[in-house]
Amino acid sequence: MNDKINQIMRKTYAYWWVDGMAELALGLFFMVLSGFNYLIITLPLSDALRVILSIAQPLVFIGCWVLYGRLVRWVKQNITYRRTGYVAFAVRKKKNKVARAIVGALMGVFTALMVTVIGPKVLKINSLIIIGGVMALVTLYLGYWYGILRLYVLAALELGLGFWLSTWQMDGELLSIYLMALIGAGWFLSGLVTFIVYLLRSKPAVEEMEDV
Repeated sequence: MNDKINQIMRKTYAYWWVDGMAELALGLFFMVLSGFNYLIITLPLSDALRVILSIAQPLVFIGCWVLYGRLVRWVKQNITYRRTGYVAFAVRKKKNKVARAIVGALMGVFTALMVTVIGPKVLKINSLIIIGGVMALVTLYLGYWYGILRLYVLAALELGLGFWLSTWQMDGELLSIYLMALIGAGWFLSGLVTFIVYLLRSKPAVEEMEDV
């Protein structure tokens, strides 16, 4: 019984990915943040301005995340739900939200330690490979849980990019930015192709009723 319930839950939440917009917007999110960090590093800025922009990074992150959510919701409300229907997702309880926030924070700390200390200093593994590997594991989990095969391709791309960029002789901070930008580009292209295919294969409910 529990297996059937889990399968229904997976199919329900997989609907969130049906139009590719979640991937497309997330790809934009990664690319914008990468571009912001690239400008901080490469532009001939004064030390004071560089510090100000570095302090502003969390605000840019929050702003991009808010815009990401609004963009995805707007597309779904104005395009997706009018073509393939609306799915109501269960509202998470406050305790579950707190638990997820704690788990997310712990994973963030663990990832940071892996990239900065455990990987390069203890395990002697290039930090780019670790970043690509962590991203790939998260993407693989999403692909498995939601049953979305294209996420497996993205996971392979993320890991491959980590290995590829680790061979470059360049500043490590710049390479990390390039890695996240390329990963973002991969997500963006995956979402864009999925969105185009979705539009071609579906049409508004009004048109379908007229065809009948």
